[in-house]
Amino acid sequence: MAKDPDTSTLLIVDDDPTARQVAQAILSTDVYAFRHASGGQQALEEIVEHEPDLVLLDVMMPGLDGFEVCKRIRKLKTRAYLPVVMVTALDSPQDLARGLNAGADDFISKPVPRVELRARVRSLLRIRRQQLELVDQAQRIEAVNKQREDLVRMVVHDLRSPVTAIQLASSELLAQENKFTDGQRRDLKLIRQEARRVGRYLEEMLLLARQEEGKLSLSFEPVDLTKVARDTLRALQPVAAARRVELMESWTTQPILVAGDAALLRRVVDNLVTNAIKFSPAGTRVEVGIRTEQDSVILEVIDEGPGVPDEARARIFEKYEIVKMRAAGGPQTGLGLPFCRMVVEAHGGSISCLPAVPRGSRFHVRLPAPAPTA
Repeated sequence: MAKDPDTSTLLIVDDDPTARQVAQAILSTDVYAFRHASGGQQALEEIVEHEPDLVLLDVMMPGLDGFEVCKRIRKLKTRAYLPVVMVTALDSPQDLARGLNAGADDFISKPVPRVELRARVRSLLRIRRQQLELVDQAQRIEAVNKQREDLVRMVVHDLRSPVTAIQLASSELLAQENKFTDGQRRDLKLIRQEARRVGRYLEEMLLLARQEEGKLSLSFEPVDLTKVARDTLRALQPVAAARRVELMESWTTQPILVAGDAALLRRVVDNLVTNAIKFSPAGTRVEVGIRTEQDSVILEVIDEGPGVPDEARARIFEKYEIVKMRAAGGPQTGLGLPFCRMVVEAHGGSISCLPAVPRGSRFHVRLPAPAPTA
């Protein structure tokens, strides 16, 4: 006959078969399923193979005694917390303390009092059931969240093709710009620009997902960070000019090398500068600085915008915190900054947001300098 899934299972552990039968007889007034073990090692194997809901554990047994068995139970991975009631003829404070230190939840003295044993078992089983319900609820939530994330990733992946098609089509049309009016050309440029921006967002979402799954791979090579920054500023110059923001560079004429993935580092610089332009009022400037500092390379992007509130500086690099901040009316930074942190940390570096003087924000990136060649 199959066991009712709502019936609790008790594991009775005692080297004396008569003691096991007596304990089962006392507890049989309630509806439980019973399993027996005649020693400590057998008890541990039973728990692994058929996890019970409570263990009634004798202390004085040959081989592994109850104290050692309890310690080992606490190291096992169980579905939820597994209550252990020790049955012992020992009653000194030292033995009680030893049992508690081993991880026991309760003690019953021999000879076993019937009413007390039933009451204590019922109490501990109530706690066990509540914990199992919490575990089941957490697993259901985790499964729903995983399905949602899988769906989002699938949609993001599928959107890349149409976005790429829009970029190609707008570029081909712009190659025939003599066929269009000035207004149509502006619209085509806007379409291409926005399609590129959406494409970057999609790519960053996929890269963040790969990083969370441990599947992000980087292609390391010597990268001149000043060249990356210079090319980025040149590409973003029209965007800055349209917003009347001046772009400034601050670095030496000599290359400043880091070991990294050139494409991803370019995206970091692009995101930070684009973000700075976005929050800069007209008539202000954005400065990009690169320098070496001991065994590190420092990249800083400084703007003269409204700045980031103190309480938000750490949170703006958290993917899920951004959603909360947006709902609360905080800075609309998107996934660019979490993406930057992911890439920087994958390179062994760090990124932070600091206040600029007299106003604005200073995004500070520290990357390891490449080891000197022999």
